[in-house]
Amino acid sequence: MRECTINRTARDSVEVVTLDGALDAYSYRRLESVLNELGAAERQRVVLDCDGLTYVSSAALGVLIGFSRRVMEKGGGLILAGLSPKIMGIVKLLGFHKILRIEGDVEKAVAVLAQEDPQ
Repeated sequence: MRECTINRTARDSVEVVTLDGALDAYSYRRLESVLNELGAAERQRVVLDCDGLTYVSSAALGVLIGFSRRVMEKGGGLILAGLSPKIMGIVKLLGFHKILRIEGDVEKAVAVLAQEDPQ
């Protein structure tokens, strides 16, 4: 498995976090650190670009659920975008599609969150 790289890009009020590779039991901690940094910086609208994601562990999905709840409490949101059929299958198998917001592509997800920005 290829180790997951994580990159951040700001798009106005929305932060896009791009994931590329396998988000496994070891690399999910880096994502957790990035999400914690975003929360500390009051970046409450986040899109996860999952187009390059090849694997996701249940531990990583748990981190996403926790972050999603925290930002929603502050009026923000988290959207996963560009999930491959394989990753979407994992998300559905665990029932997390009922908890996490999902859009087909990054542009749509950014537009949805930008529209929710009260500013």
